[in-house]
Amino acid sequence: MKIPRTWLHLLGAALLPLTAHSATVDVDIKLISADALEVSFALPEHCTALAFLKDERGGQEIRAAWQKQNDCATAEGDLLKSAGACTARFRVPATMQKISGYPGSFPAPGGMYVHSSNYALADSCGPVRYRYLAPDIVMDGQRYRDTASANAATGGDTAAMLMLAPQTSTSLDYFDPRLSAATVAQIREVADGTISYLSQQLPLARFTRPVIAAIAASEPGGPNVGGDASNILRLTLFNWPQVQGPDEKSKLTLLVSHEFSHRFQLRDAVDVYPDARLINEGGGEFLRWLTSVQQGWLTRQEAAAQLDKALAECILYTEGKSWRALTPRQIGSQRLEYLCGLPAYVYSLAERQGPGTALARFDRFYHQLRQGQVPDFAQALECGDMPACKPQVLPALLTSTATMEQQWNEVLPKTGLATLRTPSQGLRDRMVLRAVVKLMVDDCAGRSGTTETPEGIILDGMTVCKSIHKDSYATSIEGHPVFGDAGTGPAMTNACLARHEVAFGLKDGGRLVVPCQTPYQMRTAFYAIDIDRALSQLLRE
Repeated sequence: MKIPRTWLHLLGAALLPLTAHSATVDVDIKLISADALEVSFALPEHCTALAFLKDERGGQEIRAAWQKQNDCATAEGDLLKSAGACTARFRVPATMQKISGYPGSFPAPGGMYVHSSNYALADSCGPVRYRYLAPDIVMDGQRYRDTASANAATGGDTAAMLMLAPQTSTSLDYFDPRLSAATVAQIREVADGTISYLSQQLPLARFTRPVIAAIAASEPGGPNVGGDASNILRLTLFNWPQVQGPDEKSKLTLLVSHEFSHRFQLRDAVDVYPDARLINEGGGEFLRWLTSVQQGWLTRQEAAAQLDKALAECILYTEGKSWRALTPRQIGSQRLEYLCGLPAYVYSLAERQGPGTALARFDRFYHQLRQGQVPDFAQALECGDMPACKPQVLPALLTSTATMEQQWNEVLPKTGLATLRTPSQGLRDRMVLRAVVKLMVDDCAGRSGTTETPEGIILDGMTVCKSIHKDSYATSIEGHPVFGDAGTGPAMTNACLARHEVAFGLKDGGRLVVPCQTPYQMRTAFYAIDIDRALSQLLRE
């Protein structure tokens, strides 16, 4: 059939974008100094706008720190806008601030931890290729010199350690020279122990050992930890002492075992579930918790205390809402995927129906995901392969319209695994903190910002506040120490009811008075697990 010239013209025009889209976009991530990267985007002709995959508020806040090095393109909103046929270059400062997902330029002595997700682009202009440039590069379990190209399938989701000088160590692991030998030894011991135990208990899992990057850092407050579990398993130890006390040792064991436990899960495969964050982080916490008991890193009493604390804070921080009524931001800001996730796993698996250990049930769920199936989460954990079985715990906790507190009060008495007890001093301190946050929210147009310290609490000053105009370091409340005193909570309640205000004593000798219309509800009892019975049920065949 003869095609008219007009149609040939239109057909040729229609093919132009397709031709442009067949080009590639090259993303180079280069270490240029101890405190900065240069990230460049080589854009083909006709490629005028490309979407960043890390989008919305978090992505935009990250890119706000980027500094343009030429006039090729601008990062506007969630788009990289350009005239095309040029290479856009940005200086990306090193930062310890983790805004969204994996950090993109986390500094370490001699180099930097980087993650390409912070620079990842959509493929609407063609395939996107990612490359790292530095004298020494560790990526995907290999060491490279000068240049390393990321795997095409996972290039936009790749971690690497970039170093300013070639490394001579035979190990790919990175340990900050500021960390003590005892700290490094503990990291190795817990990593190896977690791998050994879970490899045996989860035989269906496909485990690949990640490279460790343990980094010392500083932030306001006392010793604390943070991390990520990609192929470079980042462990950050804030304000870390050379000689660890019991609290530091406990935090380090928790961090290392939790992050290594994640390597036995599938992060991306659970993204299809509405409760993906709880499934992933709660699951990591459950594996870490049970492994720590079985390896002797936690006594049964310590394990019970950790679980009870997580459940109590889950109840406190959901603040009268059902799980479904909480927004992702509310869940993330209060770490509810961890706090509610751990007890949800423990109690639901302890109450599972049918044969097999709790870890065998866990293993089977992830095996089904690896086979491309999408099993019902509650059914898989509580019922396994029994189709006539009806799960009892997870549906009540995660899909009911009643508050989380109401649902726990409904579920736990039926299990016989927990009883109500008066709160520990630690939980009284949590309630004091929640009461301070409520005061701030009421005073600061719904916003709050606090930092706990060994001596008290720092209240962030904000322009929207009526009373808290500058950062205020409180060391006492109504004449009582902020934390560690059973009388602090009742004193706050009494002051609110009697004077409609609460007085803070400040570290600099000053005094801050904040209005209070209704007092925070101080709870008089929380659930405590029967740890021996619960572990017996979790471990039964």
